[in-house]
Amino acid sequence: MNDKQLKKRSIRSFVKRDSRLTKSQQQALDNYWDKHGINFSSDLINFETLFNRHAPVIMDIGVGTGDTTFFHAQNHPENNYLAIEVHKPGIGRLLNSIESKHLNNIKIINHDVIDVLTEQIPNHSLSQVFIFFPDPWPKKRHHKRRLINNKLIELLKKRIAQNGRLHIATDWENYADQIQALCDGDQELLNLNSNDHSSPRPNWRIKTRYETRGIRLEHQVWDFCYALNNSVKN
Repeated sequence: MNDKQLKKRSIRSFVKRDSRLTKSQQQALDNYWDKHGINFSSDLINFETLFNRHAPVIMDIGVGTGDTTFFHAQNHPENNYLAIEVHKPGIGRLLNSIESKHLNNIKIINHDVIDVLTEQIPNHSLSQVFIFFPDPWPKKRHHKRRLINNKLIELLKKRIAQNGRLHIATDWENYADQIQALCDGDQELLNLNSNDHSSPRPNWRIKTRYETRGIRLEHQVWDFCYALNNSVKN
């Protein structure tokens, strides 16, 4: 199945809500989007041109309020970060954070990640991909809306560079089971903590508000880290 077919058959993993923007968030979108945002298009992104340098590119999918992206970009200026988020209030907040520290290693796309991966991201261009606490869609009838499925993984395998990393975290047990079954069963992905095991929580990953809420509800947290398997030809 090619990328266009994957995109066509994809069910949206989100519902667009008309969340109210604060005055600060709206001002950030009005004043800073042209500087840090990328409009969705069918043109491939040239990351060296976009960031005006050659550096590893880390895609952060579903960044919410952008706290994780901002933290990593501030503490790892050697990397470039591409934040993907569909909800504008979080983007406004992240834009304000970027401007507050004058960061130049974050760019943001306000669009569905399936479309972005299909149209805008070159093959083998991403050093890492973060998917931290995606919407669990807990009701069984909504599981089909979960972001992490075979279609997404097939796209990511083509976009992640050889020896790149895919890092996922969730606090929903049946979602963790689904993720592990999907990724461990893929011969092109290598579980860096061996099959049938999640990874220890990395010290470098800060707690998001979703993780904090899950812990408050006494949920366990599962981290998974995968690399492209060099022994399998793409």
